[in-house]
Amino acid sequence: MTRADVLARPITGELSRTGHLLRADDELARLHSRAGGIDGGIIACPALFGLVQIVSRLQMRLARAVTVSDGSDNLELWVEAEPAADNVRIAILSWQNKAERALNVHSGAAWNAADETLILSFDASLRLVRATGPVGDVLRHQDFGATAQDVVARLLGADAAKHIRNIQNFAAIGRLSARLGNATDVQLWGEPDASADGRMTGYTLYLSKPILGTSVDIKKPSQLNPGALFGKNLAPVLRQPLSRIIANADTIGSELLGPVRDNYATYARDIANAARHLTALVEDLGDLEAVERPGFTTAPDKIELGDMARRVAGLLALKAADHSIILKVPDDTRKVNATAEFRRVLQIMLNLVTNAIRYAPDGTVVTVQISAEQNWSVISVSDQGSGVQVADRERIFLKFERLGRTGDGGSGLGLYISRRLARFMGGDLTVGDAEGGGAIFTLRLPR
Repeated sequence: MTRADVLARPITGELSRTGHLLRADDELARLHSRAGGIDGGIIACPALFGLVQIVSRLQMRLARAVTVSDGSDNLELWVEAEPAADNVRIAILSWQNKAERALNVHSGAAWNAADETLILSFDASLRLVRATGPVGDVLRHQDFGATAQDVVARLLGADAAKHIRNIQNFAAIGRLSARLGNATDVQLWGEPDASADGRMTGYTLYLSKPILGTSVDIKKPSQLNPGALFGKNLAPVLRQPLSRIIANADTIGSELLGPVRDNYATYARDIANAARHLTALVEDLGDLEAVERPGFTTAPDKIELGDMARRVAGLLALKAADHSIILKVPDDTRKVNATAEFRRVLQIMLNLVTNAIRYAPDGTVVTVQISAEQNWSVISVSDQGSGVQVADRERIFLKFERLGRTGDGGSGLGLYISRRLARFMGGDLTVGDAEGGGAIFTLRLPR
């Protein structure tokens, strides 16, 4: 089996939630058998068994690198796994003997046939999950699972920045000439992948040897999102009845029109809180549609981060007081200027401070700090909570990811949207350890 064969044709299988191998392509079946497994028995590769257990428990699609033993060899696999009713389907997209990594798959050779096209498929988080075509000439094993930014930067070098920006914005790339790092001239084009409801599901990038007289049909953004009408059409329709529910429930719960039984007042307050949660979800879904729409941009405003911090603290002072949390912000003598859209930065900061209040212990301090670096203006939010584990620091920015938290009123979209907004404005949003414990979220913006 060659590496290119495996990459061009995924090896698939299906397992029960208990890890029993129900169906497998020949290569996977032979690997299972060589490891001591029996037909219909539990998969004899512990790493695959563990991945199946996680996917079954979380009921969500995962893709990751795993290492399995094959006799005296160690194999490195890139595996996609997704729930399928009561079972889990897996697809192995990359297969390499660990000892061969030093050989470096990239040979530096050009394509032999002029009509061969390398197709790179990135998932919704823009990580490389599949490749077909002349893979061995261009890709390395470690490219699988890497971000589009890292892969494209390595392949195209100095010419990569503009293409990376289009990919991160899920914007189509028209056919144009490019040069790989090994001096191979290619034609490059790309297009976002969208589901029937307009949700961005990934990105496909094409690299082909130049062919005179050829053309490619690139979908226009309006064709990609025929169902993406939530924020424009449905959200306003939902907001009005939800606002009425909140107003009427608050009126009953606060007994403004006269006393009611205690349990009815409690029910009314619960209804108002549930409607507020739905309203927040409507806003999040509208923002999600906006930031995933091809061609989305932000407006560059001149803003001052100290002023931003004090505005956010004022808006959330009552919420913090409900939990006896002190909001510590820079005084008005401290000023750091930045270039970014005012309302989008305010949106990000409200999300970060709200999260800090929600997850920090009552009676602690949430601190907003500002600073200036050589090319960046920085504003950060730190708390005194339990922090974010190193292994979760990228996962926390994924869509609908809540790290196992339930019943906290969050949608799992706030950090995903906030990071995308930060990157649209030319900056970034990261998380690390705060001094003395807790988490610190750092927003960097162009000065």
